[in-house]
Amino acid sequence: MDRLWSRGGLSWPQLVKRTWHESWEDEVFGLAARLAFYHFLALFPVLLLLLLLLLKLSDAGPQLRNTLTDSLSQLLPQQAAQLVGSMVGQLNHTAGLGAGIWWAVLGSTWAAVNGTWALMTGLNMAYEVKEKRRWWKLLGLALVLTICLAILGFAALALILYGGRAARVIGPHLGITAHGWLLWRLVQWPIIAILLLTAFAILYRFAPNLDDRKWQWSTPGAVVALILWVGSALLLRAYFEYSRSYERMYGTLADVAILLMWLYFTSAAILIGGEMNSEIEKAAEGGAGQRDQAKG
Repeated sequence: MDRLWSRGGLSWPQLVKRTWHESWEDEVFGLAARLAFYHFLALFPVLLLLLLLLLKLSDAGPQLRNTLTDSLSQLLPQQAAQLVGSMVGQLNHTAGLGAGIWWAVLGSTWAAVNGTWALMTGLNMAYEVKEKRRWWKLLGLALVLTICLAILGFAALALILYGGRAARVIGPHLGITAHGWLLWRLVQWPIIAILLLTAFAILYRFAPNLDDRKWQWSTPGAVVALILWVGSALLLRAYFEYSRSYERMYGTLADVAILLMWLYFTSAAILIGGEMNSEIEKAAEGGAGQRDQAKG
């Protein structure tokens, strides 16, 4: 467990206080707005590329597409989910035409890599390190990280679809009949949470320009980022469900504004997790330095 978890000798109140102070000093929330813009630009081209891939799966493709839409409706506020669902329908029609497929692939790849690159820049600021890697190394790393995140996302999507089927098939053999589906619904979310934690930990270890990488300095921030992300998503859903202020202020653009707000809080959660990991790392290195001086 020590290899996967460490607070660098800090108590939770100390860690939270230092993380909040550094998040404010590093202008995390302003940077989150920048990342939200990049991710908004990347979202729909990436969805188009995903739908192009799903078209190749003649049997499972439509089911995975429906699973994707249902999953987004659970994660996003209702208005943003309707916007994305509508765009998925239009993009699916575009993908079915097969026109300009290579331009769609190139455009979606550029948008996704650009979003990951922006996240790498943001995490460099959170970890207070300067970028010294060559541009071609950065580009290759951004591409690899984008592919890793895409694989984890696709794995979560397939898990939701095929896990339920497996529960219905295996359940009767294990004596679980009536409540098999309910049991799977309870089990799948912790598994998806583990996939998300893995994605966050991978970002924290490889996205910033760090020389000494230890997983035990990454997992606390990944856990906190996941909690903040889920908590903010639930609060946003509740707020926009009972408040119509955005619809009155933004009119027909309200759905876009709400989606950008969701992306903003998502980016802020990831950056705050990075700030926490940075504080753990600095505390651990300070403690190690003090121990070395005492030995000397």
